[in-house]
Amino acid sequence: MTEPSAGSSVSRSVSRGLAWVGTASALVAVCDLVGLALILRFWTSKAGYGTATLVTTLFGALQLVGEAGLPAALVQRDHADPARLSTAFWLGLMFGAGLYGVIWLVAPLIGQVFDTPLLTDLFRVAGLTIVLRSVYTTPQALLRKQLRFKELSLVRMLANLAELATKVGSAAAGAGLWCFVLGPIAREVVYAVGVPLASGWRPSLVFRPRGMADDFRFGVRSTGGDLVYQLYSNFDYQVVGYFFGREAVGVYRAAYELVLEPVKFVSGVVTVVAFPAFARLRSDRTSLVAQMLAFTRQNLAAVLMFVALIVVTADDMLHVVFGPEFVIGATAARVLAIVGALRALSFLGPPLLDGVGRSDLSLRYQLVAAMALTTSFVIGARLGTSADAVAVAWAVGYPLAFVLLARMVLHELGLTATAFVRPLLRLVAIPVVAAGCGLLARLIATGTSHGVRLAISGGVVLLVSIAGLVAFEGYSPRAIARRIRG
Repeated sequence: MTEPSAGSSVSRSVSRGLAWVGTASALVAVCDLVGLALILRFWTSKAGYGTATLVTTLFGALQLVGEAGLPAALVQRDHADPARLSTAFWLGLMFGAGLYGVIWLVAPLIGQVFDTPLLTDLFRVAGLTIVLRSVYTTPQALLRKQLRFKELSLVRMLANLAELATKVGSAAAGAGLWCFVLGPIAREVVYAVGVPLASGWRPSLVFRPRGMADDFRFGVRSTGGDLVYQLYSNFDYQVVGYFFGREAVGVYRAAYELVLEPVKFVSGVVTVVAFPAFARLRSDRTSLVAQMLAFTRQNLAAVLMFVALIVVTADDMLHVVFGPEFVIGATAARVLAIVGALRALSFLGPPLLDGVGRSDLSLRYQLVAAMALTTSFVIGARLGTSADAVAVAWAVGYPLAFVLLARMVLHELGLTATAFVRPLLRLVAIPVVAAGCGLLARLIATGTSHGVRLAISGGVVLLVSIAGLVAFEGYSPRAIARRIRG
């Protein structure tokens, strides 16, 4: 009997992982959208949402600082010495506690910069998520390394249901913008309990930091890129807040949530699985190329359909989901949607480079992106008269970094741009046709209400996209269900 190859074994695990992560991501996206729509319509103002945004968007970067790159090293390295794992766990707790102390001390500066004293208390309370996160990062890394995405996805679904209930419940009870801090804390509590239970791993009383030098070096390079990404990808909120005020941040964030947050969720279905998969396949170049192409197709299949939907229906969707006062964010939403197509592709680059051990290239790309985008944000805000200018800055600055990333990835894979793009052309054509049909339907529905026009034009985009994916690409709910069953 022929033994299955490493590539085929990983491919099966990846398929199951994608199905589970996709199911979890869909639930998370629905929970977030429903929760945000209810809160913005009934309990919180644009300014309140903008104020909370100035705090909560800082924590993606702070969480990475607290991890010090150790989870990435645990996933990428082949060995799993028990003493090393326990040391990583205790170091994570120490870093998390130390970082929270720094957060407590610098919180007043946040309030002073934006002349909003409430930000001090918000920052300190939100900082508790850093401490909670340090409890589960090591067992989470083990689950990812073992491609056990079913367990991770189940915990993720429970955690985000807890976040939704806490966020909406506290908002309805009169907590105001505090709901945007209390919800993530509830989510992290569930993670801190659920992930260690799912992994079955417990730390021992061993602490040998001297043996972690190689892990630190790799982790700092790998997480350094992620850290730079978190800083520049959230810097636009700070720029909008500084130049145009908190209400403008609230509108801009709503447009961003409508577009790039779902894009990140969709892409996250693939990228969560991608890094450990690429790390497993790094010595099998043929399987590595095949997996990268498969991931790219899966990312584009969902993201481009969503981009087409936003381009056609942005104003109607903002009106129906968040309320009429958010329609002014439609231009930003459309511009960010187009950028989102490139970002969906770029999310796969760093996991590939990190997985094959070239985290230095990943960091180089993130640094170039940071320089291009932060400069674009500030120039756009100075020249523009609204937050739309910052959205346009994404479209100007991001392609520069994307070209660099594409060249590095293709070099590592040993592919030409033509060889990589040719298999994707039909997939790209499907949402283009769907958007054209949706625009025609929107024209026919002129004069109807926002809700009716959204239902007609958006429905056409989705139906044409799904029909094309099923007919030409073989995607179907039945295929996803087979993967979940494994």
